[in-house]
Amino acid sequence: DLDSPLETSQLLSSIASTSAELLLSHSIIDGQPIEGQLQPSYNPADNSQLIGHYSKADNQSIEQALASATAAQPSWDQQGSATRADLLNKVADLLERDCSQLMAVVSIEAGRTLDDGISEVREAIDFCRYYALQAKALINGPVHGHGVFLCISPWNFPLAIFVGQIAAALAAGNTVIAKPAAQTPAIAATAVRLFHEAGVPTAALHLVLGSGSQIGQLLIPDSRAAGIAFTGSTHTAQTINQQLAQRPGGPIPFIAETGGQNCMIVDSTALPEQVVDDVITSAFESAGQRCSALRVMFIQDDIADNTLQMLAGAMLSMTAGDPRELASDLGPVIGRGAQTELQAHIDRMHREAKFIAKVELDSSHSNGSYVTPHVFEIDSLDQLTEEVFGPVLHVATF
Repeated sequence: DLDSPLETSQLLSSIASTSAELLLSHSIIDGQPIEGQLQPSYNPADNSQLIGHYSKADNQSIEQALASATAAQPSWDQQGSATRADLLNKVADLLERDCSQLMAVVSIEAGRTLDDGISEVREAIDFCRYYALQAKALINGPVHGHGVFLCISPWNFPLAIFVGQIAAALAAGNTVIAKPAAQTPAIAATAVRLFHEAGVPTAALHLVLGSGSQIGQLLIPDSRAAGIAFTGSTHTAQTINQQLAQRPGGPIPFIAETGGQNCMIVDSTALPEQVVDDVITSAFESAGQRCSALRVMFIQDDIADNTLQMLAGAMLSMTAGDPRELASDLGPVIGRGAQTELQAHIDRMHREAKFIAKVELDSSHSNGSYVTPHVFEIDSLDQLTEEVFGPVLHVATF
């Protein structure tokens, strides 16, 4: 409860303690960290602040993970759904136990605010408990795992989606090789250690860190990879789909969640105050870096001027800053690359659309990868050629 001084005092103390330590992340194969050449990680809220190091898996380690997961899958499958459900509930208990530490890592590594962090950990817990229930429902059914699942997760939900993919695959009797986003290795390593602590066999869950192209080229064509769960860009999903199509035999299970243009339609019966509240929550929280974030609002022209004026006023009360501070409503985007792409789109919108409003950024945060919320009125959806993955809202009237 962020409105409780006692709880927030304990939370901020824990986050300060976690933030003071450098994060160290390696691939985890058969429960053991596989050390390699260290790469630096920097805080997206302050790109000059070193927050830790990580190392990438080499080809030999990736092969070891695949061989181990393949050998372990039959025994993991034979443990039965009830046993796997109990283990997932233990994982959920550990996520609850370590909530503040998990929030700290998500904040410093992915730039998420404390409010975002609470939602992130809660969703990870919900995934574990949900798939535990689903596993128990399979007790009397002739359901078995496919084999080894490759779980490829994104940086925008570095704990929730990462944990959800793994929990689903394990619950169904599959073993897992988890490949997190390159930007968020520390939260992934922390989560895998909790799975192992809960009792998930180390041979049933492996963590491989590295580039998607390197790991994908090795694992996707391999017949021992029985299925893939993926969350990321549509382009990457299409590439994986084409790679799988080249494998001999029947279709390979491929579960993909990708991007798009999420729209809200607002007619004259809508309550403007509720519209503004929902727009800010959907379009700007998590710095707009959600697959479900609002990108385009179609609003009836009868109420457009009043509602947009109200939205601009509400945006004046928003504060962008260090996501580890309670006063911050908005954190940075994931990195300089994303910041540059979003700024290029904002510059184009200033030329091609009507500027409505934006949130100002204090000059003290110039070292961070910040992109503050912007609102533009466009003439046509054709002006958006791809998903703009950040806090930019486009408005069209009808």
